[in-house]
Formats: sequence, structure tokens, C-alpha cells
Amino acid sequence: MEKLSRLTSEDRDNLPAYLDGELDEAQTRRIESLLVQNSVARNDVELLSKTYDLLDELERPNAPKDFVEKTLATAKLEQIKTPLSDQPWFQATQKVGILLSWTVAFILAAVAGFLITNRFVTDGSDKLVRELPVIQNLDRYDEVQSVEFLNQLTAEKALLEEMRKATRHAQK
Repeated sequence: MEKLSRLTSEDRDNLPAYLDGELDEAQTRRIESLLVQNSVARNDVELLSKTYDLLDELERPNAPKDFVEKTLATAKLEQIKTPLSDQPWFQATQKVGILLSWTVAFILAAVAGFLITNRFVTDGSDKLVRELPVIQNLDRYDEVQSVEFLNQLTAEKALLEEMRKATRHAQK
């Protein structure tokens, strides 16, 4: 009794080509020896042959005259790829990217301008705040009139003490 063996996928793929006479000599001999030894292969070839016979009995459809031209034109269009830069989504992304770049540049320029003016452009009120103690005592400094008088006063400690006491009594 003959042992059943499975066909490889390559052998199974070559069976229709064998029936159509499309195999070279070496492959044809290989399939014929396989058919002699393997009943599964013989059965598959017989089924394929019957299928071909049934297909031959069917009425052939009539294709329109421009069918070949349209099919080839469609195939050519599928092969031609649109460049990435011509894709609508790429163009939209590019516009958004440019807008985003300008926005970031504007924000960076505004921040840099603020930091520069905040650091290097002085406000007159800053100087007034720093010199507030001098401004508060401006009336007293007007009475003194000169720095030399203050230096003499500092040199004479006793006179300075008397003036301080007199000022304290006058304020009470």
C-alpha cells in the first residue's frame, strides 16, 4: 500500500504551472516523478484539471475596448508617488510650523526686551526710594548749610552732646 505524504507549499504552487506548461524541464520532471509516487499530488492535479475544464465551459466576458488602457493608466498612477512636499497634510503642517516659529520668536523678543529694559533702564523713582532718608531730613540739612560745620561739630564732642540734649528737650 502506498504511503500518503503531504505536498510542500512549493510543490502545490507548481501544480497549476505544470498543467499550463509553464515549468522548465527540471521542474517538470520533478512534478512528474512526484505524481508517480504521490496519490495526493495526482488527486490535486486531477481536481485542478477538472476546474480548468469547467472554467473553459463558461462564457467569456467581453471587456470594453478601453479596459486595457484604463487598467494600465490606473497601474501607472499607483506607481507614481506624490512627493511629500505636495501632500496636503505636509503643506498644512509646514504653515503651522512657520506660524509657530514666528510666534516663539516674537515671544522670545518680547521677553528679551523686557529683561533688558528692566535691568538697564533705570526709573527715577528707584533713586528716590534709595535716597528717602536724605529726603526726609532735607529740612535739617538745609539748616546746616555746609559739611565743614558738621565736621567741626563732630570734632567737639561736648558741644555735640549739648545740642543733642537741647533737641531732645525741644521735642518733648
